[in-house]
Amino acid sequence: MSLIKNEWQKLFLRKSSWIMQLVLVVIVFLMALLMFFVRTTAGDDEFSKPVAQGVTQYYDEAGQPISENEYNSLISTKEGSKLNLKSETLSPKDSVTVLKAQKEMTSGKQAKAELQKQIDYYQVYADQGKVPMKSDFAPSGADFLSSLGSGASIATILVVIVASTIVASEFSGGTIKLLLTRPYSRSQILASKLAICVFYALLTSVVLLLSAFAFSFMLGGDAYSLPVSASTGALNAYELAFQMLGTNLILMITFLSIAFLFSSVVRSQALAVGVGIGVLFSGNIIAAILPLAIEKYDWLKWLIFNLLNLNSLVSGSGIAGGLAMWQVILGLFVYVALILSLTFYIFKKRDVALS
Repeated sequence: MSLIKNEWQKLFLRKSSWIMQLVLVVIVFLMALLMFFVRTTAGDDEFSKPVAQGVTQYYDEAGQPISENEYNSLISTKEGSKLNLKSETLSPKDSVTVLKAQKEMTSGKQAKAELQKQIDYYQVYADQGKVPMKSDFAPSGADFLSSLGSGASIATILVVIVASTIVASEFSGGTIKLLLTRPYSRSQILASKLAICVFYALLTSVVLLLSAFAFSFMLGGDAYSLPVSASTGALNAYELAFQMLGTNLILMITFLSIAFLFSSVVRSQALAVGVGIGVLFSGNIIAAILPLAIEKYDWLKWLIFNLLNLNSLVSGSGIAGGLAMWQVILGLFVYVALILSLTFYIFKKRDVALS
């Protein structure tokens, strides 16, 4: 505990540790302010007004319900403009009825799961006698909170910076030799620094959540206790925010483990930070293009770059390869364990005389 306490004091004696938290708060505030100005500037613009959400039902000339594909086929014909076709947005109660019928006729497991989310979403509104209202150009406070103010990536970068420098700074500052003269093993010293990185990730997550919650009131809008999106089912803003916080914390630990590895290998703080942030951005880029390869080689879905899309599961987007959330989390923990094992091995074998 004395090692951890000492590392904690060393971390927060640096002004940069506090400044990074302030930067996170300011960025979340600026995101909320930007969205507020978008809402204000849009004003009475027809495209920015919230519209009622519901399943769109299509009808032929005889007033009989038809599918969206049939409707589009009729519209695309030469005589389409002359046909008396209609469409309407159903109420939440009617939407539930239609979606249940669609689910009965659907055979795919994934398709059934998506339909069930929509059923759960509209069922809550139907039970409460309310209609969901949404605007693509004017996100509400609930939307802002559920996405943590779009600050999750910034928070992860701050944690990566700390993890990238916490060991490298000892080498660049020449204090590593003094540190190793203390009555602790190398594993204990490295473990204390890892623990501080995790604590800092927890602190950063809390600051992110509180900032997103506080500044979300600038946007007003939907009730926070109602479902946010049909793609996320019956989950409200609070539930989505905590889920996003949890999955992003797991990603933070994954990225800080990678950064921690490079921090233990290189002696330059600048190089350690550069490599750490480089891995973060390159990982996201590779994760974006990997689904194309997974379609051909299914085993690629277990690559760490694909698992880094964990947050997309919370937002209802899914992940390449059809992995469930528990599979992604388990896979990331395996990678973290392997990376940290390598880090401890390298640190114990490293010759500090060369520092």
